Amino acid sequence: MVLNQEELNKFNVQKKHLCKMLTEASGVIQELSMTNAGENLKKLGEKVNNDTFKIQVIGTFKNGKSTFINSLLGEDVLPAYALPATAIINEIKYGDTKKAIVHFRNPLPKKLPTNICTKALKHIEQYGTENIPPLTIEYHEIKDYVCIPIGEDPIQMLLESPYEKVELFWPLDILKEGIEIIDSPGLDEEAIRTRVTKDYLTKADAIVFMLIADKLCGQKEMEFIEDNLHALGFTEPFFIVNRFDLIEEEEREGIRNYAKLKLSKYTTNDIYYVSALQALKAEINKDSKLYEQSGMGLFTAKLTQFLTKDKGRIKLSQPARELKRILNNEALYKVIPGQKAMLECSLDEIKARYEKVKPQLDTQILKKEQIIHKLTLKIEQSKPELQRAIRQHTLSIIDMIPGWINEYTPKNTIGLIPKKAKIQAVVKEISDYVNKQIIAKQNVWKEEVMLPLAQEKANNIFESSEQDLTKLYSTIDEITIQITGNDNIKTKDVSIWERIFIFGGGLLMGLPDIAIAGGVNGLTKELIKNIGVILATECVLGLFLGFTNPFVLVGGIITAILGGGFTTDAAMNKIKQDLTKVFVDQISSNTEKGTIQASQSITSQFSDIVNVISSAIDKEIGQTEEQINLIVKAMTEGQANIDARKEILSSCEAKIKSLSIELDNLTFELIEQK
Repeated sequence: MVLNQEELNKFNVQKKHLCKMLTEASGVIQELSMTNAGENLKKLGEKVNNDTFKIQVIGTFKNGKSTFINSLLGEDVLPAYALPATAIINEIKYGDTKKAIVHFRNPLPKKLPTNICTKALKHIEQYGTENIPPLTIEYHEIKDYVCIPIGEDPIQMLLESPYEKVELFWPLDILKEGIEIIDSPGLDEEAIRTRVTKDYLTKADAIVFMLIADKLCGQKEMEFIEDNLHALGFTEPFFIVNRFDLIEEEEREGIRNYAKLKLSKYTTNDIYYVSALQALKAEINKDSKLYEQSGMGLFTAKLTQFLTKDKGRIKLSQPARELKRILNNEALYKVIPGQKAMLECSLDEIKARYEKVKPQLDTQILKKEQIIHKLTLKIEQSKPELQRAIRQHTLSIIDMIPGWINEYTPKNTIGLIPKKAKIQAVVKEISDYVNKQIIAKQNVWKEEVMLPLAQEKANNIFESSEQDLTKLYSTIDEITIQITGNDNIKTKDVSIWERIFIFGGGLLMGLPDIAIAGGVNGLTKELIKNIGVILATECVLGLFLGFTNPFVLVGGIITAILGGGFTTDAAMNKIKQDLTKVFVDQISSNTEKGTIQASQSITSQFSDIVNVISSAIDKEIGQTEEQINLIVKAMTEGQANIDARKEILSSCEAKIKSLSIELDNLTFELIEQK
């Protein structure tokens, strides 16, 4: 892919400019002894400097994903696997030299496939089952780690890979710009592999969903788009219809219309019709005419805009706004006026004021503990109702399983003489069907029952504390005014929840822009988004985890049928009866454990918010005491130090005003790029 270098350069210039302002601001904040703000600026700097763009490519097996990725990179980086891949992510990123690094799961799965390569097996044996360090391998060895050998036993094929991911380092200019290409396991492989692809979604900046022109919008593809991309709020995936060059000219308009009908509601982007193979050949041979013919030019132009303008704008705008808030709301309007006012007083007067308000500060700490205790108690009180809802849902699933299995007619047949392979195929098909039904029910239940209940509990927990928190913060502000003697000190236009998340590190909690200025409803809105993801993974993939691997659970069915002399119908009935028992028994035996885990995953999010509240209050009080100690130290050291401190404050004030103008200009520039 040839990115628009002009746009990339512009983004990099803006990024460097913001980094420069962050560095200058950090110096100012250090001069003002604003420890907490300094920590936030450091994290902001890391966020801006370490930013990468992850493009996750998703699609079914053998639909041209590898060729497409290679065409983006302009080189044969990924081998086009002819064999199904294991449940493993390939991260392609920049490196001065070509190499691959294998990362292991922690801990390893309890049962490993027997086809692990010798090199990996020796590495595992050397370090045990936990905290295994990464293994560097030769690039040509990748297939030994990610491919399933032909003829492998189905049971082995379903076992989880011991590998978490493979990092592929390649010296390509496009990757040097911080872009990473993520190759995901195919969706039409086993459910474990689909789960790996799904779990990576939250890390991606852009989703590229690959489809095949002659097999457009298959059932598994549409289910994944609806149940995962759409359900998790991905409104801008890029849909690529590959192998469009193989479609007859007179049929192409029909393909376009069908794709638009099926996909347009899931994206705000255009649908792109390409030939990845033509594009790759064109890149390798520097054939601009063939590249244009491939259709990739339109897509890469849009992706370039997304990476350099849209996504880049978002990622720079948010830190820029946070930087200005720290400089203006905290430093310019609060800390500097407070320090200036104290410097106009005598040392004895400042000490007397502090001694007078110290008991009040201690009282606020006690009040904070009372608020935290109330919140913690309310969280505990929410657990029974959450658990009851989860338990009832689980029991309803158990009740449905016999009907699902009995009513289902497998496409695979056993034959007059039952054979192991045929029995395995039937068992797998029925099990996959049951899992599909479970997941469908889970998604409906999550949206209609669990999320509204979690929303209700979150509102109940945090709304109850809003009045107490407002009063506490108002008292802290009054104490600051008493100490400084300046009643103009104030935090401008900042809600109570915004103040909490400013000091509590809300920016880094996955709550970008802290959309809570309107009060607690904004807080719970963002909180519930996170809970929704947890429910999707914990409840669907935690409570019922294991049923995607039926052979591990029902291996005895095969032996019983092969040795029992069953007729075709009797054998099918036996499979259904035994599968029903296995599913029901396994879910029943895990109901209580799963219920507790699922409810805990929700309430732990509530507890995280409580911890932020507690930390934020401590830091507000700590900043007040920090500022007093700074001024007392300056006064103790004599008039020369007082005068020097005043000069520092004037210098900081001038720098902040200058930086504020620069930030306004940068923000305006970013807005203009929309």
